[in-house]
Amino acid sequence: MGFKLKALVVVSSGLVLGVCTYAAYRTWKKRQNSADDEGFEDVSKLEESLEKKVLVLGLEGSGKSTLVSQIVKEVGQKSIASNTLYKPTEGFNVTSLSDGGSPTVNIWEIGGKESVRRYWPKFFQDTDILVFVVDASNNSNQSVVVSEIKSLLGDARLASVPILVLANKQDMVGALNAEQISNVLDLKSIPSRSHQVKVLETQTRPETNEIHQTVLEVRKVLLKLSSHM
Repeated sequence: MGFKLKALVVVSSGLVLGVCTYAAYRTWKKRQNSADDEGFEDVSKLEESLEKKVLVLGLEGSGKSTLVSQIVKEVGQKSIASNTLYKPTEGFNVTSLSDGGSPTVNIWEIGGKESVRRYWPKFFQDTDILVFVVDASNNSNQSVVVSEIKSLLGDARLASVPILVLANKQDMVGALNAEQISNVLDLKSIPSRSHQVKVLETQTRPETNEIHQTVLEVRKVLLKLSSHM
């Protein structure tokens, strides 16, 4: 069955608005579930388990928006011009990915500007999978990436959450491979009992209709991880 884009929420007028919208979304979702499932508590719990939350983080310019757009892209769908589809995220975007079965994977992509990153923890609750995108071709911000990763690992709300690190922009000259990114971020020191960590190399082709095999692999891993939770 084809993959389908179920919903898109774009917040681009500032992070404060983004956080407020996120809170409103969660309140609306809870009320909707309550209204839909009133008198059917057991069904409610079953339906809730059929949706998984994937949180996508990374510094500004790491390529999150392009990756997410292509991960949820319908197979065979024509590309929209890159200057309209792949704008950097200022607040947050929400898209949903499904292979026609269950569960539905809700992908929350949060902006990566320095002014935005301090609000990341507002989105940690109920995260099932954490995706951290790294610009593997940019050596100047590695210390910041390391600092952000360690901060994420120290938050109790992300305890035991599987982590998928994407060494992005592999098509760029000088890009570090998966093994090198793993060493730079000291990912091997993360106890397996604490987090399941996987590093993948990725690259995108926003100027063509073709989705790179590395992006298809990320899609496959996200769906597989979600189905085993």
